[in-house]
Amino acid sequence: MVFQFEKKSTKWAFRVWHIYLQNLKVRFQKISQYLIKQKLSYFADFIYDENGLLVNGTLVDTIRMVWLDGLLLKDFLQLNLLNKQKLLDLAKSFLEMCSELHKNKISHGDLQHGNIIIDNNGKIKLIDYDSICIPDIEGEDELVTGLKGYQHPTRLNSKNCASLKADYFSELVIYLSIIALAENPLLWNDYYVEESEVLLFDDADFTNLSQSNIYKSLISHSSNEIKVLLEILIDYLNKQSYLDLEPFEVYLTPPVIVHFSVDKEVVISGQKVTLSWEIKNAFEIEINNGFGKIINALDKIDIFPSQNTIYRIQAKGIGGKVEQETFVKVFPTPIIESLKIPMPDFTSRFSLSSIVLNPPSINVSINLPDFNFDIPEYVSPNIPLNRIKLEYKPKMSIFNFSKLYERIRRKSKI
Repeated sequence: MVFQFEKKSTKWAFRVWHIYLQNLKVRFQKISQYLIKQKLSYFADFIYDENGLLVNGTLVDTIRMVWLDGLLLKDFLQLNLLNKQKLLDLAKSFLEMCSELHKNKISHGDLQHGNIIIDNNGKIKLIDYDSICIPDIEGEDELVTGLKGYQHPTRLNSKNCASLKADYFSELVIYLSIIALAENPLLWNDYYVEESEVLLFDDADFTNLSQSNIYKSLISHSSNEIKVLLEILIDYLNKQSYLDLEPFEVYLTPPVIVHFSVDKEVVISGQKVTLSWEIKNAFEIEINNGFGKIINALDKIDIFPSQNTIYRIQAKGIGGKVEQETFVKVFPTPIIESLKIPMPDFTSRFSLSSIVLNPPSINVSINLPDFNFDIPEYVSPNIPLNRIKLEYKPKMSIFNFSKLYERIRRKSKI
């Protein structure tokens, strides 16, 4: 229980316990010293006073700290329900707080709407430190297991030791709920959030999440970000123990484009090119030049560019978005405008000793800028002229070189 006292215009909070909790003094002294050393703004400094408060004629131990003014999480959400940007800013601040707690090896142990305050400057403050875990306390008996609707089922159904992983599940539930309300304020009334002891999820939903009403509402009318968060929540619930969880921000690292490339960088117009990619941590992939959004299962497509083209891929994830480009140079298709091959000119009478075989001159005209075609020079075979018997029929338009060559070959063997 918490009592408020005011002295000299300063409000104080005194916390007392209605049941005996073992080793409270040593535990809170460790927590106090550790929090002072870490200097995180999310916690208030406190003092453990032994026999510090007289209650019904009995001196009891108490924790004393300055009273934190502000709105409890639910009150803040309701007040700003129609201010989407304010709720998104809160979600961002909450995510930053979770990251800071992890870096400093602190778990609150009972994250829920009643233990989160947003002060007048919009800063998040945490109250109720009974369940805090720090390295010196990890492994000791857990005093508080948290509120239903915020905890992994395995944490509620068994006696556990204090763990630095105790917040991972509740962090995701709270973050997901804030984002969902920012996108769809109607959820507040649809799920009676103001009157309930939870935000959007209750412990019954975690028994079979994909069949729950809240899951069906979110999966069918929400952004890709929420769908990804729901997948993370399902993955959490499939774990055998909350101690097997990883912080959900691990899933939220910015997308990474491992590669984005083409199998041919220079092609003729209309030639097939394969565009391929490998991307991690993205829930949406988009390629320009008319391709649009790409199904995540795909990792390549065939394209047929007709001109020089820059292809740009954009990968979006909860942690941000990244882009990368690749370029294909395209030459026009070559067109043969003319091909002239003149017939060889022979005379019917000539001396074998003076015969000269001249290859035909071939003129090729191709409309293909930037291309040079070099036709190799024709080299006449070295044939002994004294073995040639020319056979030429004037009426024939084609000189039969193949037969001539065969006769020369046979004669050369004689």
